[in-house]
Amino acid sequence: MPGVFEVDPAAPPGRVIEDILLISECGLKGEWEGQMRYLPL
Repeated sequence: MPGVFEVDPAAPPGRVIEDILLISECGLKGEWEGQMRYLPL
């Protein structure tokens, strides 16, 4: 299963976008596989 990121609907969109960019730039290939994480971090 690929990784799943759930976003809090009340979270500020800018904060969520920043977290997604951070994850994509700093994460390793396959690092999030099989995990569920909640945003914002």
